[in-house]
Amino acid sequence: MKKIYLVLLMTMFSALQAQIVTIPDVKLKNKLLSSTATNNIAMNSTGSSIKIDANNDGEIQLSEALAVEKLNVESSAIVNISGLEAFSNVKELNLMSNNLISASLSFPELKSLNISSNYLTSINITNCPLLQSIDITSNNLSTQALTNNSLANLYTGGNQLQHLNLQGIPAVKKVLISYSNLETINAANMPFLEELEISNASKLSQLNLSGSLQLKSLAMQYTGLINLDLTNLTGLKTLEGNNNKFQTAILDGCTALSLVRLENCFLTSMSINNLPLLSMMYLSNNKLTSVVLNNLYGLQHFECYSNQLTNLTINNAPHLITLYASNNKLTALNLSTATNIETLWCSSNNLLSLDVSILTNLTSLQCTENLFTELDFSKNKAMQYVACSYNHNLQKIFLKNGTSQAFILTHLFPNPSLAYICCDENEINYFNANNVSVNNGKTEINSYCSFNPGGTFYTIQGNVKVDGNNNGCDTNDANKALQKFIITGGSNTGTAIANTSGNFSIPVQAGTHTVTPVLENPTYFNISPTNFTASFPQQASPFTQNFCITPNGIHNDLETVIIPVTDASPGFESTYKIIYKNKGTVTQSGNLIFTYNDNLMDYMSATLSPSSQSSGTLNWNFTNLQPFETKEIIVTVKLNTPTQTPALNGGDILHYTAQINGATDDTPADNNFVLNQTVVNSFDPNDKTCLEGAAISKTQVGDYVHYLIRFENTGTANARNIVVKDEIDTSKFDISSLVPLNGSHSYVTRITDPNVIEFIFENIQLPFDDANNDGYISFKIKTKSTLAVGNSFSNTAKIYFDYNFPIVTNTYTTSVMGTLATSEIKNDKNTISIYPNPVKDILYIQSANEVSKVVIYDATGRVITSMGTKGNSVPVSDLPKGNYLIKLFLEDKVSVQKFIKE
Repeated sequence: MKKIYLVLLMTMFSALQAQIVTIPDVKLKNKLLSSTATNNIAMNSTGSSIKIDANNDGEIQLSEALAVEKLNVESSAIVNISGLEAFSNVKELNLMSNNLISASLSFPELKSLNISSNYLTSINITNCPLLQSIDITSNNLSTQALTNNSLANLYTGGNQLQHLNLQGIPAVKKVLISYSNLETINAANMPFLEELEISNASKLSQLNLSGSLQLKSLAMQYTGLINLDLTNLTGLKTLEGNNNKFQTAILDGCTALSLVRLENCFLTSMSINNLPLLSMMYLSNNKLTSVVLNNLYGLQHFECYSNQLTNLTINNAPHLITLYASNNKLTALNLSTATNIETLWCSSNNLLSLDVSILTNLTSLQCTENLFTELDFSKNKAMQYVACSYNHNLQKIFLKNGTSQAFILTHLFPNPSLAYICCDENEINYFNANNVSVNNGKTEINSYCSFNPGGTFYTIQGNVKVDGNNNGCDTNDANKALQKFIITGGSNTGTAIANTSGNFSIPVQAGTHTVTPVLENPTYFNISPTNFTASFPQQASPFTQNFCITPNGIHNDLETVIIPVTDASPGFESTYKIIYKNKGTVTQSGNLIFTYNDNLMDYMSATLSPSSQSSGTLNWNFTNLQPFETKEIIVTVKLNTPTQTPALNGGDILHYTAQINGATDDTPADNNFVLNQTVVNSFDPNDKTCLEGAAISKTQVGDYVHYLIRFENTGTANARNIVVKDEIDTSKFDISSLVPLNGSHSYVTRITDPNVIEFIFENIQLPFDDANNDGYISFKIKTKSTLAVGNSFSNTAKIYFDYNFPIVTNTYTTSVMGTLATSEIKNDKNTISIYPNPVKDILYIQSANEVSKVVIYDATGRVITSMGTKGNSVPVSDLPKGNYLIKLFLEDKVSVQKFIKE
């Protein structure tokens, strides 16, 4: 029996081997016979290329056909596939680019079929139960004949089909449709559909995806679909829909959606509610007029440029990093709920303002061609790139934020109305250089938009008191005004001088800073502590350190100064402020004498009534003037006119003296002050004057000279901040000796660079009405002791009103003279002078008229001597050294002069 089975088996095998597959299409047969072990026409189960005609008999036996699992007969001009059913083990079949008109396939193992680019008008795949993927693109199919329960991937398009219904292939997961004439696609309620791609379907007017909740990816381009409704496709993750004819898009309820691309369409409306996972959305180049982004907590990147947006509302997009919204019609952009934006492009809109202060991570900004008048980047320390040119209304840019942005300057111009850029100090020179080269210097650039360092800063603050009863400083002790501090940090050194309140506040950047108080007369007082160090950010800010000043011995030291509050103009009232101060260590009482030429003016009033007065002299008694206490008296006089006798004309020089007397003074030189004021007919309200006049004597070299800088708000609104900037010639002046004396309003002083002095009137709110729009600052500074006769020293100031170009004052020049004559009237007929001054033996009087009598007064106003004169000379060798006044009696007037006895 076993032998019979063996014989039967061998007979069957022999029959199988001998059975030849009939293939009517010669080109198909030749293609199959041309297979080799290298040309990949046929492959076996291991994926190796094989020769189908293994026995080289020119035929294909059934056994040879059954050995093939992958068959590629593309581009072979085949018209008939009869006989291929013998390849019943084939799993992948490629029949693309042939001449097939119809095809009925029966392959029980077939999983993948490519029959694209033929001339098919019909196809039957019913007998391919395992088929998973089919490509039927580019045929002539006009009716849908696909029915298959296992098909997962469908590639179609380029057919005559007008309607596609996927219901017959319920297991399909991926559908790709390209270059089709489809008008409708029904993909509703497809339980396994995950990916749908439609391209170049210009006739498509209807797409039904409702209920296909597993759809994860939808890609469409160049379709004719007008309305895209994807409501509640809860599985959809990506939507690629560029270059379509969409006018509306509804994405509500696509809760898994993370990517949306709908650019270059015709969208006029969008509905995008309840998209919690949306991360990136691209809506550029549409016709949208309004976009509302509500509660898109996952949104990181959004592009909507080149629409017609008049409204872009962003409500709760805390993770938004990139926003491109240029080329729209936006007038406002509220980013208050999208504070993590790093890149913002909003050029070519109609924005009236742009607030990026809350965007602390902003690194890149393009905002050209808008309508705003100012841009503020003071909070944007991470900024790396800014382009804001061609904003024709832009007037101010604030870039002071502690981070160098000098490299972005070329993107700030041109802006034809740009008047002001505020930046960090270390950027000013670079910006100014480019301002000149790019913008013809039309823009003022400084750091005065704020008076703290840009970016993060820290505050050192405290109070300075004077121990008046030698029991330690307490709240009952007086405050010390205008305290000077030297601040050092690393290689940087600066000086800050507090205001008159006794409190100080010094803003600094991160690092270690040593603060040292400086006194004008350091031998008079002790100050505790002598210095201190603060390190930031290690220490808390503000860091508070108070100082206590205690007397060091007994020192009597009074000082007086006259400040001309107004110009001297013939026929008008002129006002003078007499300041007197106790610089010593003990309380003083005494008297203050103010003298003027009574022939040239009339005394009108004083804020404190004189204790006594005589012709040309006002005398006030004072009591209990405390250490560091300063008081002032304002005196008003009315000057003669050019028609009065004696006449007063522009160019004449008026002399006023102030003398303060108390206990024997340690430094008597500053107990007397002489103001030499030039009479003017017209004047610049912003000017600078040396109160010593156009000349000082050689003996005054190395002493203090006094300057007054006046300013006036001639604008149309209050000046909020004013800075008076003075660049000191350190070859002529000792900048360390600078002492602020008096200001019209509260101010602080700082010295930087190292020769720049800035008097800062922060929040001065100086009015613009003529009665209240004036202000001034006065200070004293020592000249260098190296100045010689014939040398001169000059000084000019710049006055900054808010964000405007500075007003540059006149340059005031003072010369060093060998002997100093003091003239009361500067014209040939009426010149009166005394010389030499200082004097040792004989004081000479130069006058066109004879002097009949002289009276000499000491510093207290006491008459020392009265005498007639011969030859206009006065012997003074018997007088002790000191300061004196001499009253000269002429035929038609009396002149009072000051001289110093050596």
